[in-house]
Amino acid sequence: MIDKILCKECAKGCILDIYIDKGNIEVEGNKCDIGKVYGIKRIKDNNGILTTLVRIKGSANHNVVSVKSSDVIDKRLWIECSKALSRIHIGPPISIGDVICKNILNTGVDILSTINIKKD
Repeated sequence: MIDKILCKECAKGCILDIYIDKGNIEVEGNKCDIGKVYGIKRIKDNNGILTTLVRIKGSANHNVVSVKSSDVIDKRLWIECSKALSRIHIGPPISIGDVICKNILNTGVDILSTINIKKD
């Protein structure tokens, strides 16, 4: 298996197992044809939601906050995005959905907080 993803194309929410065998992409776990197309597209597009951590300053209880991209980013940019985010330090309070970094690397994609952190 090369990847396991959640299909977001319909309300069924299938967990897709993606396999590549001799250049052929195989999708398993889909309950409809839409899931198969979605799985193949996700592998070929080489895009995904970036998830990582950003450091927090001024909190006794937390050192980092988990973040994710607001939209898909080309996976070839993930290392550069991570390097840029490693230079950021944010302070509490932080709420789910707060923009931590706007338009990262001029991709048009924002980096958002995924958890709440109260001020100590």
